[in-house]
Amino acid sequence: MEEASPAQRSTVVLNQSHIRQNPHTSQPWSHLVAGASGGLVTSVVTSPLDVLRTRLQSDFYRNTNRGPLLRPPSSHHVWPGFTHVRETFHIIRSIRYGEGWRGFFRGLGPSLAGVVPASAIKFYVYGNCKHLGASVLNRPETDSIVHAQAAVAAGIATATLTNPIWLVKTRLQLDKARTQSSGVAARQYRNSVDCIRQVVQTEGMRGLYRGLSASYLGTIETAMHLVIYERLKVMIQYGLGGSGWASGELETWISTSGAAGAAKLAAVFLTYPHEV
Repeated sequence: MEEASPAQRSTVVLNQSHIRQNPHTSQPWSHLVAGASGGLVTSVVTSPLDVLRTRLQSDFYRNTNRGPLLRPPSSHHVWPGFTHVRETFHIIRSIRYGEGWRGFFRGLGPSLAGVVPASAIKFYVYGNCKHLGASVLNRPETDSIVHAQAAVAAGIATATLTNPIWLVKTRLQLDKARTQSSGVAARQYRNSVDCIRQVVQTEGMRGLYRGLSASYLGTIETAMHLVIYERLKVMIQYGLGGSGWASGELETWISTSGAAGAAKLAAVFLTYPHEV
């Protein structure tokens, strides 16, 4: 009898583990609740990093008051990295002393209003499209093609339903105090509701969907993330010991979280130019 390949053995291990942990088929709402819970925790914990990333991506917060630094000779490899680190710490200082610690959580309200439903929608659509795609394509749910089509469907659905929330969040994070004619510094938007009102008044309802086409293009990142995640989860779980040592709850958590982190890192690195 021909020996199975490592990939085939690892797929069998994943299927056996799935059967042991899920004796009954997962209910659709379980994807919804799990995605929303993960999105909630992620938004709160990473809010300062999200604010910093958004401001680094925008040239609106570049420091123009400092004079240009003299660039050392033969430093074309080191200088860009030094400039980026310097700019990062300058933005951190400006937020800390100009806006206080609350400045690191600007846009958290829209972020929670966006990430929680976005994560819920993404994993709800992804989980159910895997089942649907497997039956339509007549392929197993562990097939990469099934994962890819489910991820693209999840990305498109999420972008369509949550684009207005991301637009408000980004504008609040980039909202910079401006000096009025009276000499008083004030921001353009008072809060999320005021931002929505101004966008609708000045740009119409279509203004809430600015950047939607770019968000659709971002489904590439979602597809890469979920496809890589599914394969890495199989590989890590098999590497931990297959049906033996990896059968425990801790080992399952390690394989899932490790695969999720590594897959997201790879997907973001490959598609980051689109994010900017």
